[in-house]
Amino acid sequence: MNIQESKISRSIDAVYRRCLVTNSRSLQNSHFNYTAFFTKTGHACHSEFTFKFEPIVNLSSAQTFGYEVLTQLHNCTNTELFFGKLPPERLLRHFFQQLTAIAHYPQDRWYFLNIPMNALLHWDLFNLEMVYYPPNVIIEIQDPETFFTLDLPQRSKLFEKVQHIEANGIPVWLDDVDASLIATFAAANWRLSGIKLDKHAFWALSASPHKLHQVVLMGYNIATAVLIEGIENHQQKDIALRSGADLGQGYFWPALLPDRK
Repeated sequence: MNIQESKISRSIDAVYRRCLVTNSRSLQNSHFNYTAFFTKTGHACHSEFTFKFEPIVNLSSAQTFGYEVLTQLHNCTNTELFFGKLPPERLLRHFFQQLTAIAHYPQDRWYFLNIPMNALLHWDLFNLEMVYYPPNVIIEIQDPETFFTLDLPQRSKLFEKVQHIEANGIPVWLDDVDASLIATFAAANWRLSGIKLDKHAFWALSASPHKLHQVVLMGYNIATAVLIEGIENHQQKDIALRSGADLGQGYFWPALLPDRK
């Protein structure tokens, strides 16, 4: 094994290891235990929304690393369309509502909370000192392609905000990246806690493991951890593991609905 391969095969950076679970409970048992916790504490339900948790799994150990937190609005048939029409101020308000709710959930996992790039540009950094942030929350920029539409001052402002947020101990990840986006952020000298390789990029590269490996290597140029999305079967899981990625996400690991009793 050469030095580069050894680097890729390393485990998650030490900053993440403290939240990895050491037991080997199955997802089904984990779901049962979560449901029992929520029923007992009564903290799971919110008057406006409930959550769906999509598992994020360590590809080497098969242990659950965390969950992407997706909001399910009551009496709303198209949640994605609804949030897509909200102004940045409303999106930030919802983000802070999610923070409040997540603080009551079990603390032995990371929780990935989505935020659009334009909302992040409107983020008042004063909130970093005024709002309680659970120590196991990760901010996930859900639309990195918006970076292409920003002018240089906006890109600089965004970079400064991300750096400030991470300096305050809150990891920031990029969601849905491909080789082009990775190259763009590398050229801009960005460095983040993690990236998620878009599922369509993964599916297209799955037939060429060497190319997939190269894209994963590119990912480590801008991030500490690389996650592959769109894993739906054992074969894809094995391909993702051999690519050198740290983490996986997809329908292969069923979503949890912790707010259902």
